[in-house]
Amino acid sequence: MKKKVGIHQANYIPWPGYFNKIKNSDVFVFLDHVDYVKNDFMNRNKIKTPNGWCYLTIPIERIFYRNHFNTVLLPKDNTWAEKHWVSIEANYKKSPYFEAYQDFFLRSYSLLPKTLEEFNINIIMYIMQQLDIDTEIVKSSDLKLDTSLTKTDLLIETARKVGASTYISGEGGSNYLELQKFRDIKVEFQKFTLSRYNQQFGEFVPNLSIIDLLFNEGENSKNFI
Repeated sequence: MKKKVGIHQANYIPWPGYFNKIKNSDVFVFLDHVDYVKNDFMNRNKIKTPNGWCYLTIPIERIFYRNHFNTVLLPKDNTWAEKHWVSIEANYKKSPYFEAYQDFFLRSYSLLPKTLEEFNINIIMYIMQQLDIDTEIVKSSDLKLDTSLTKTDLLIETARKVGASTYISGEGGSNYLELQKFRDIKVEFQKFTLSRYNQQFGEFVPNLSIIDLLFNEGENSKNFI
């Protein structure tokens, strides 16, 4: 059987296109043995407010910059989690489907695990269930990869380890992938355009966190992915 693989870090409350990539993969690998990068989507994402979009950012300590992602600890002070939940509740409590999902998110922001990776994956897996996505999930740290590999070589080796014949790349992959190295693995570039959906607070804003779609469209969210 030919397999398609998607490979990405476990981002914080990711945007809908992230779940489109998971949905179109037979196996999805959380790339967790590579370095944590500041100011990426590993620890932040965007929600909508009456004044436009804003970031929710988890304040990761500087000591974890350039450490492996699966070693990054959440802050000892849980104030950030309280603030994130207050912000989510304040901006989405009048959304049509907020109440259907609020218990899970309230619990997630109250009962925090130790690591950023576990926190992000818990939310991603829950949202996958709500979107009826049953893709196989693997962590790169469990694949016994050659830790000296980087960029294109790492992606190729990861694809081979999970028995994939096709690698699904983000649309921007053509800007950095060394395509000539993918000799026995096909590269398929993701083509995802998010359709307009019901949204609060005036003019439509695309590419927000998946929770904006989920709270506004409920079970219908799966039709946008």
